[in-house]
Amino acid sequence: MYHVINIRMLGFVLIILFIAITDCSSPWQEWWMYEGVSGPHYWGKINTKWILCSKGKNQSPINIEPKDLLFDPGLKHIKLTGKQINGTLINKGTDLTFELHSTSIVLISLGPLSYIYRLHQVKFHFGGNDNFGSEHSVDGKHFAAEIQLMFYNSDLYTNFTQAVNLSRGVVILAIFVKVKDNENHNELSKLTNFIEDVRYKGEQMEVNNIDLLKLIPDSRHYMTYDGSVTQPGCQETVTWIIMNRPITVSKDQIYAMRTLRQDLPENPQALMFNNYRPTQTLNQRTVRTNINFVVKGCSMQRDMQYKGTVNRLLKERPIWQ
Repeated sequence: MYHVINIRMLGFVLIILFIAITDCSSPWQEWWMYEGVSGPHYWGKINTKWILCSKGKNQSPINIEPKDLLFDPGLKHIKLTGKQINGTLINKGTDLTFELHSTSIVLISLGPLSYIYRLHQVKFHFGGNDNFGSEHSVDGKHFAAEIQLMFYNSDLYTNFTQAVNLSRGVVILAIFVKVKDNENHNELSKLTNFIEDVRYKGEQMEVNNIDLLKLIPDSRHYMTYDGSVTQPGCQETVTWIIMNRPITVSKDQIYAMRTLRQDLPENPQALMFNNYRPTQTLNQRTVRTNINFVVKGCSMQRDMQYKGTVNRLLKERPIWQ
């Protein structure tokens, strides 16, 4: 009898909670996480404005199948202008974000893009171990982390908030992160050195003189597809560009990120890691690449950096101009 009453009470509490979080007048509509009843499977129910999170057909992230990549000879190299940036490192609770100051201007163009896009912020997604953490996967394999440079269409729109809801509004340049003992990434250290100052939700720190060039792999090769933002409201206005080569960080650097909390000091057990959305169905979309095929006789051999695991480094010119 005791268990029956408890089950009924639990059901009642869940109903009340569901009403609260789906009521547009309730502050619960902005409350979301990466697990539990507020996790990715429920984002589309928490807020009616986030319906694409559950109903969208062009969602991100995805698993990239190397055998299905389509080489597109029309894809140009990426052009980036500006590199030294200043901004604010913020613990958002759901992720670690570096927001650029208005005086820091970095633009991306060419590649698969028809417009010029301006860098708005940099987000970090990472796991609790080295085998998971990246949002995208390659041949079913994840990396320890994924850094996402989020740009908005500055030709058509005035800011990121406007652009993310409109056609061709956003470009996200994704960089995979792998871990290697004692291989410290010097530029990333300029951010990870301040982890202690942004450990809890809402804490922030000014960080200057980040050389963005050194956070991006020295590669001209990439993969691209049309998708969505990977957080609520999952707007399908994103052109994804996924770099073909990862950057390498040390175990100490990734460990520092794993000490970040998703809540206030009163709840120090709530760790931020595993802040990645599960991969979504491709739904007939094509993932294109500028990685050329090498013709050998009558066969086509793909010269690719990723095929389940990293095979070899490519000798390429940098994308910076």
